[in-house]
Amino acid sequence: MPNMTARQSAVQALVKVNYEGGYSNLVLNETLKKSGLSPVDSSFMSRLFYGSLERKLTLDHIIGAYSKKPVGKLTPQVAEILRISLYQLLYLNSVPDSAAVNEAVKLTRQMKVSSASGFVNAVLRSFLRDEKKIPPVKGNRLRKLEVRYSCPQWMIKNLLENYGEESTIAMLEHSLERPPLYARVNTTKVSVTECIEQLLQQGVQAEPDPDLEGCILLSSTSSIEKLKAFEQGLFHVQDKSSQLCAAALDAQKGERVLDACSAPGSKSFTTAQRMQNSGEIISCDVFEEKIKKISDGAQRLGLSIVHARLQDGTVYQPEFGSFDRVLCDVPCSGLGIISRKPEIKYKHPQELKELPQIQSKILNTASRYVKVGGTLVYSTCTLVPEENEKQVDAFLMQHEEFEPCPLPEAVRKAAKLTDPKAWRVTLFPQMADTDGFFISCMKKVR
Repeated sequence: MPNMTARQSAVQALVKVNYEGGYSNLVLNETLKKSGLSPVDSSFMSRLFYGSLERKLTLDHIIGAYSKKPVGKLTPQVAEILRISLYQLLYLNSVPDSAAVNEAVKLTRQMKVSSASGFVNAVLRSFLRDEKKIPPVKGNRLRKLEVRYSCPQWMIKNLLENYGEESTIAMLEHSLERPPLYARVNTTKVSVTECIEQLLQQGVQAEPDPDLEGCILLSSTSSIEKLKAFEQGLFHVQDKSSQLCAAALDAQKGERVLDACSAPGSKSFTTAQRMQNSGEIISCDVFEEKIKKISDGAQRLGLSIVHARLQDGTVYQPEFGSFDRVLCDVPCSGLGIISRKPEIKYKHPQELKELPQIQSKILNTASRYVKVGGTLVYSTCTLVPEENEKQVDAFLMQHEEFEPCPLPEAVRKAAKLTDPKAWRVTLFPQMADTDGFFISCMKKVR
């Protein structure tokens, strides 16, 4: 018997993300592990969880129209009960509307907020009486877009200024879709064909990416970590954009590589596989628990050349020596992965204000490790020019010893770049069907 129902689990997980600062992917995985839910209920819980996160501003607009008390004044459990219930009424057809309302009222008792049962019932039934129509939005166009796409106005304004109306709307629409699930085959253990065959035997549909060798697209799977192929280290989950980033590094067998901001380690793992597990990769992060994740991942995959080190990317460590390749995948605002981690959308812009300065410091520090003739790759999972093009332009202005270096042919092909001299690329989710990502390649020439 499960410890909690799917709805209880969703509410508890949402409270951890929205009120306690948890990361959606980690909170969801931990909740599912402890819940004891069946595969069907786990899938339902995940849908409620991610859907309510993705549509949070839309759902809060509805609550605000029917509640005398502002959403921010409601207890966390009550707010989340209303959010998942409204999400179910608006976007899911799994149960009749009346049953969804009854389940919400029952949920107030299960979550120990039974005093709010009448309030929850009144809000939901009022919404049903109005035929489940989203209440009119007062305010300017930014406010209307905010409610429609559940994206804060400051973020929409930034996208509009940088990319225009058509691209911004396309990005916002894409952000509310479930992202594709890519993986990288561990080619030091198995071929792509063999890996796909084994996954098929374990009930998982997989197909090779037509443009990027070793990349596969997964479907029809609920729990990746329980798969035998995963336990055997035959693959690791990694978006195609991150695999392209490792391909841009183009590390060769026997070389020394530094991954300056490595956690959770997927780019180090893909790089090690491309190097045929021959050479040395130093994978750094500033948090001890993340260092353990890198080490555990490398061990599961059998990648002995990956060595995790506790190291602040802004601090130069001369004893590390010099490297043939340095990857600088810096902390960023993460606007390219909001379909995968919706809570990123709701950060206050003030939290992101210091990021460009930190990124610049990490990039400058990382460049000191590159040997003459070596390659430096700077990347982010965001779409903000201040964190991308402007960073590398400023870096090259200050460092005459570095020059732009054309991206490897495999990367240009996969990214649909026609210019053979192209040295940087922005991957837009709605166009590439990947995470939003920025990759640039530079070489130390003197």
